Amino acid sequence: MTNPLFNSILAPLEKHYGDPATVEIRMSRPHQVVTDRRGEGKKTVEDGSLTQAAIEKIARSLGNASGLAFDGDEQPKLSTILPAGHRFEVLVGPSVRTGLSLAIRCKHPFTPEWSHLGVSDKIRDYLIAAARSENNLVISGATNTGKTTLLNMMLKELDTNRRVVAVEDTPELHIDQFWDGVGLIAARESGTGNGMQDWRQLYDHLMRITPDNIVFGEISTQNAFAALAALNSGVTGFRMTIHAEGVEQAIHRKFDQNIAWSGQAMPRVPEFLIDLVDVVIQIKRDADGYRRLSDIWEPRNDRWVLKDGIEQ
Repeated sequence: MTNPLFNSILAPLEKHYGDPATVEIRMSRPHQVVTDRRGEGKKTVEDGSLTQAAIEKIARSLGNASGLAFDGDEQPKLSTILPAGHRFEVLVGPSVRTGLSLAIRCKHPFTPEWSHLGVSDKIRDYLIAAARSENNLVISGATNTGKTTLLNMMLKELDTNRRVVAVEDTPELHIDQFWDGVGLIAARESGTGNGMQDWRQLYDHLMRITPDNIVFGEISTQNAFAALAALNSGVTGFRMTIHAEGVEQAIHRKFDQNIAWSGQAMPRVPEFLIDLVDVVIQIKRDADGYRRLSDIWEPRNDRWVLKDGIEQ
């Protein structure tokens, strides 16, 4: 995926996301690029070269390079990874009012510090202690708020001797430091015939390889049931991220909703989570592109550590 021909095809988009300060670029119509840069926020850039045909050509090339199907008519959606780890998501056709919905979430080299999260030394120390403990942690937030970045920061605090097993459908978790760790990748689509395992198959494997810490990537309708089963397996030090408006919603609503949407039957999910989850952390993205922690809640103890940005 890094040959000169491929780079040439990707160049019309790369000039917009190549800036290391770029957090994300989006398109909802041809020619118009919305850039979101750290410290600057959002702005719109006009680019006449990015026609609908050009975007679809890029998507077909990405699909071919990744072994994934993309076609503007029969297979109009593509989720894949660009060189340097940037996440590429595109949907074209009648499911979008304007015919185009594209987003690239950038993974430029950036070393986040605890100070970037706008927390006091006391909260920083609390988070580091929680990361190093056997606590089960949930990081909650809206889309592109830095949930995975925060999770990776917390993983850095773990002893490198830990057997950390990461389970995700897009490789974003930083586990190379764990010499006895392993990363499992789930198929995003069933029946692809490319040897990828689905979430249930990976869960069965996970339970047989003796993890010290289980780390799930973003919880979705596809993996929520497997994540809950893993959380309830007796393993401590479980970590995961989830889309939710607040820490209480993450426990009482969103997880339950994802399981229901998956077609699985599981009663009293919030009760399970309150018994199993030690800490829920809410992260939000400010208008300037920086991320801030707003809430920290301990469900088991029903105790607030941070609420609406105020220490309790």
